[in-house]
Amino acid sequence: MSSDGRDTRWEQHRVDRRRELVSHALRAIRAHGPGVAMEDIAARAGTSKTVIYRHFGDRAGLYGAIVDAVHDYIHAGLTNALELTDPADLGRMAGDLADAYLGLVERDPHIYRFVLAAPAVQGQPDSDPAGPLPGIMGRHVSAAIGERLELSGLDASSAPIWGHGLVGFIRAAADQWMEADPRPPRAEVVAHITALFTPGFKGALAH
Repeated sequence: MSSDGRDTRWEQHRVDRRRELVSHALRAIRAHGPGVAMEDIAARAGTSKTVIYRHFGDRAGLYGAIVDAVHDYIHAGLTNALELTDPADLGRMAGDLADAYLGLVERDPHIYRFVLAAPAVQGQPDSDPAGPLPGIMGRHVSAAIGERLELSGLDASSAPIWGHGLVGFIRAAADQWMEADPRPPRAEVVAHITALFTPGFKGALAH
């Protein structure tokens, strides 16, 4: 019994320590940029690379843990945006989602670029650097669109196409916006996205 208790406490300690190291890694990325070295992360955490490798296996393991944390953060922000959207105004959803996504990217540009550097880190050039997030958010937005269509007494079969397409469009727009020089104001990009999708949704609903 006591052995089981010690094992449980040790496992919790490992979980807490991993979470703490991820927090330090995020701070190091913000300070040094997306090309941060493992030495910089270890220095920020007040430990050694050996300790980090012990908890994550290698740089790819640490990268995966960081991406999970970032995904949770983005998912929470977009979910909040969906909850604040007027259920009766489907067209406005695109602007609200775009504003929330671009706002998260704008606040943490180094973190966003670090996440997009996944193939170089993992050695898998064909993998999606955003991992499962686009699919997760696509399903989430699709469900929200479907609910709005059903509330209006309309056919919800188009919801998956609209939801995944909207998420993919906003993500691509955010990637381009981050690389633009000069970078236009976020509000301007959101206005363009809203102007594109609002009449599109209204037209589709009219049919």
